[in-house]
Amino acid sequence: MSTRDDLLDAARTTVRRHGLAGATSRQITGEAGANLGAITYHFGSKDDLIAEALFGELERRVAPALALLEDDDPPELRLLAVVGALSEEFERTRDDTLLYLEALLLAARDDRYRRQALGVYAALRRQLADTIRQLVEGGQVPAWVDADATAALIVAVANGIALQSVLDPSGPDHRAMAGAFAQLLLAARTTP
Repeated sequence: MSTRDDLLDAARTTVRRHGLAGATSRQITGEAGANLGAITYHFGSKDDLIAEALFGELERRVAPALALLEDDDPPELRLLAVVGALSEEFERTRDDTLLYLEALLLAARDDRYRRQALGVYAALRRQLADTIRQLVEGGQVPAWVDADATAALIVAVANGIALQSVLDPSGPDHRAMAGAFAQLLLAARTTP
């Protein structure tokens, strides 16, 4: 691995252990086995290093969902596959959930990073909305369902499930929560 990759891994490890506010340049470079100047050389600043590490995590978590949404399967199967894939990814990388949530916090506080996060989310929301429109057109979801608002709601629910799972690990299982939400959407066949 390169020094750049070592710094990215070390930044994720340091944020995981100490949080965003507690991650120092010395801790990161110590973890990476690099000198302090390596951060400036490869990233320009510690903040830019941490942002790249965290947003790389964000993009990595969303990538499987984007790939599944592009499949040619019927839209209801794609939606359920996305829920399943995100649940599997969450289970596989449960320890990195704090990194994901830290990336969202960073984006909420800083316009530079908000644009980066919104770029990832815009692609996901757009593809989810297209899938929901297909479900509406096919009659699997009622016509009163707003595809764009529901896509944003799905993203919000996924973020909420991640936060809930970190705050209350002994609470309801993330797979059960995600599955219940997907089933509610597909079962909503009546007009309000």
